[in-house]
Amino acid sequence: MKLSKSFLNNLLIFSLAAMLSLAGCAHDRGAAESRTRVVAKAGKFRVAVYPIDNMSGAFFQMKELRHSWLKKLKELGIDTVDDKTLEATLERHRIRYISGVDSEAALALKVEAGADAVLITSLEYYNDIYPPKIALVSRLTSTGENPRILWMESVGLAGDDSPGLLGLGLIGDFTTLQEMALQRLADSLVSKLNDDGQSCSNMAEGAKYRPKQFYSAFPIDTTKKTTIAVVPFYNDSNRKRVGEIMQTHFTRQLSCLTNVVPIEPGLVREKMLGIRMIMPEGVSIRDVDVLTYILDADFVLSGTVFDYQDPNGGAGTPKIDFSALMINRGERKVIMLSKSYNNGDDGVFFYDVGRENNANVMAGKMSANVVQKMTEEKEPVIHQFAPRRFYDQRPEAM
Repeated sequence: MKLSKSFLNNLLIFSLAAMLSLAGCAHDRGAAESRTRVVAKAGKFRVAVYPIDNMSGAFFQMKELRHSWLKKLKELGIDTVDDKTLEATLERHRIRYISGVDSEAALALKVEAGADAVLITSLEYYNDIYPPKIALVSRLTSTGENPRILWMESVGLAGDDSPGLLGLGLIGDFTTLQEMALQRLADSLVSKLNDDGQSCSNMAEGAKYRPKQFYSAFPIDTTKKTTIAVVPFYNDSNRKRVGEIMQTHFTRQLSCLTNVVPIEPGLVREKMLGIRMIMPEGVSIRDVDVLTYILDADFVLSGTVFDYQDPNGGAGTPKIDFSALMINRGERKVIMLSKSYNNGDDGVFFYDVGRENNANVMAGKMSANVVQKMTEEKEPVIHQFAPRRFYDQRPEAM
């Protein structure tokens, strides 16, 4: 019996759809098992969920996004501070800054709201025009007298990231993409709460996102505790708040290193406002002296963002251009200097393989490569500037 070509095509599509459905079911079962483990291990761990900070520069339904995020957290079995208690605490202490937590807010949330940690989430970018895009950054910071970052993750998704065969992987609904992004954040938080050791993914793989220029006086010693204060980058681009965006990306990458403690950005902002520090074109040596003293930090990391583009739709290509530098406390010298710039289609030659559609992912990979280079041993320069011809007539006896 001879089968028609159309019948074979339909059979192939049906088989692929069935395989994708089975894979999705397996993922759902694994996620449910993870949530069950969190319920058992989280115990009385209570989290205050801050209002989500809109860093995208465009209007968005932030309350609905926070409601969806709270729903995910409740599925994980995490006890959250009710909105009435949280709002009363924020109003009582006149806390309006939601991109971080300072010492006063951390202590108030601990004592008055009974929170063990505060969950700070930012909407870096979104676009509901086909193909949709979304980028989120979230971190969990402890409360009390000495707040510190417990977990941090970022996720950037686009509807055309994985079109797959016959376009079956394309996502045209923004709500679906948003749920996927929140689920990835939740899965990462699950790994951290379960101590699975997988809360930090390696984003430094590949060579195309390595810094184009890099200097390091000596590598960071990860065998002992090192404290680094990351200040907002100087914004020389056309997009607002990209200095804070790069600050969060470098803070996340540093938090993945062993024995490296990045200071909570809210504390950095608090101290900078306390001493009325103004950085018109970047950090200075005087700024480093003051910041390292009042924050008890070993290094200060900053830089300049020259370009940060994340175009709408599938026609444009993301583009990022920045420099980073780090100054140490003792010698007051620049011990690291780097220059990075990339387009989303770098190294793409056919069928968009390896193309990045979201600037959030690019920023994560580029900052991860800079941080990785900071931990590597300095490569010695051998014969690079050696003379081609050399004559030396030394006396036999001095």
